[in-house]
Amino acid sequence: MNTAELKRFILSIEIKALEKVLVDGESESKFVKLIRDRIENLKREGRWIHQFDDGMRETRARIADLVIRSAVAADIDSVRDIYRHASLTNKADHDLIAAHPEWLVWDDSLLPFVHVAVSQGRVVGFATARPVDDFLELEDLFIDPECMRQGVASALIAVIASRGMRIEVSANHARAFYESAGFVVVGSVSSNGGSLLRMRLDAAGA
Repeated sequence: MNTAELKRFILSIEIKALEKVLVDGESESKFVKLIRDRIENLKREGRWIHQFDDGMRETRARIADLVIRSAVAADIDSVRDIYRHASLTNKADHDLIAAHPEWLVWDDSLLPFVHVAVSQGRVVGFATARPVDDFLELEDLFIDPECMRQGVASALIAVIASRGMRIEVSANHARAFYESAGFVVVGSVSSNGGSLLRMRLDAAGA
């Protein structure tokens, strides 16, 4: 999926979510008019992107001076954007996400458990590792699509693993990556999006 296609898909998700509000909402009002105007603006933006689709090129950021640190409140907008864009990189999930646009909204309450990867002052990825009993549950691992496959995810996992606790994750399309990072499959679990692999990375020396 190129940049233009990704942007158009994000617009379509927002349009569907707003149209659902209109269907479920009350009769014509000032609020409803604002929603209709927003929908029309999004549709115009989609048409504009389509006109220049052929001229848009995939870009990949060069990862330099990568720093992993705990997230702060000022990182929330960047984390939200990465979560939304990275969630849409797998075409196999598009129909499911289109049916559940609320899945593209990141849970801000997880901020205390987040590490962000920063390059040249810009957040390029993040991971959420929440303590559960005697292990860490890897809730999120998302990388800016322009910075994927450049070692960011591995760096985040390495920092989390350095805490000396077992890490567990429920994964779908990323089995190869997790196995390359040392995770092993220990079973499967059910989710709203289907069956997921349950994977584990033991603490060093365990």
